[in-house]
Amino acid sequence: MSTTQKKAAAKPVRYQLKGIELLDFCFNHPKKQIPAQMVFNFDIKLEHKIPPDNNLIAVVVTIDIKDESRTNKLGSLIASCIYDVPDIKDYLDQKSKVPKFPDNFIATVNSITISTVRGVMFSQFRGTFLHNAILPVVDPKSFVTQK
Repeated sequence: MSTTQKKAAAKPVRYQLKGIELLDFCFNHPKKQIPAQMVFNFDIKLEHKIPPDNNLIAVVVTIDIKDESRTNKLGSLIASCIYDVPDIKDYLDQKSKVPKFPDNFIATVNSITISTVRGVMFSQFRGTFLHNAILPVVDPKSFVTQK
């Protein structure tokens, strides 16, 4: 780790939530009525998008809602939270020019985004057959990183 990266990792990341966007949602109406006490399953995917030459980070969440057997997809939602990071250049890797943020910052924005999307989901699915498909509290540190 370079001296610049060590200094950046030591100081807290300044950021501000700048926007919340609903990108897509859909319903896949089931052939049979859903039992009132159905246990829903959620597949959650997080993606960080960092456009070049600005201070923004978009955390995009894709959530697929499945039935108890995990075989039938009942609906999905894609939303994003956009964060402004004024000092983003302090976290740039000199070789790749891609920001390398401290793990606790990544966990924080992931957690904020998932919590925000939980509310968006409830708003979109309220009064439908997915009314009770409330995203549980999840630990974003338990997610597996994929490249």
